[in-house]
Amino acid sequence: MLPPYVHPPRAVRARRSGFSLVEIVLVLAILSVASAMYAQTVASSRRLDPIAQETAIAAEAARIALERLRAVPPERLLATFDDDPGNDPDGAGTAPGARFAVEGLAPSAAGVPVGRYVFPLVEGRLAEDYVDALLGLPRDLNGDGLVDSGDHRADWVILPIEVRLEWSPRGSMSATRDFSLYTMIPRL
Repeated sequence: MLPPYVHPPRAVRARRSGFSLVEIVLVLAILSVASAMYAQTVASSRRLDPIAQETAIAAEAARIALERLRAVPPERLLATFDDDPGNDPDGAGTAPGARFAVEGLAPSAAGVPVGRYVFPLVEGRLAEDYVDALLGLPRDLNGDGLVDSGDHRADWVILPIEVRLEWSPRGSMSATRDFSLYTMIPRL
């Protein structure tokens, strides 16, 4: 051991102070990998942002469409929101019908609105024997304890409805996106 007043040789002092070239290169390599990973994350989130925005628009439009359904008296519901303009409650062509446009979403087919109401209708009849697991069908719609093939437009007590939106995402010519909400409307 050297006495406190004697300075260590210059080579020993050089090793104790500063960073070596290898340490600097290693730190720069770690920082560049971390920066590349961060840049990739930011780029991915920017690509997903339009999808999230369109899905939020679709969810809000579906919610509004459900509220529009609930605002109509149950006895007028099917005639107001089905595909047949001839049975509209206030005269032919006066009801909104089964399809509706959604601002901010591009239709998947030209001239076809993004949103639509889907009822368990088969050839114009409200069908208990309609098969759709997401709508909970087949099921007894008129409360008589039977699932039959009759038309229950006049005597239903529970009406399953799907609000479906289909659109073309921005920047994509081939893919389509969809969003659905399901509900049951009671007639008391």
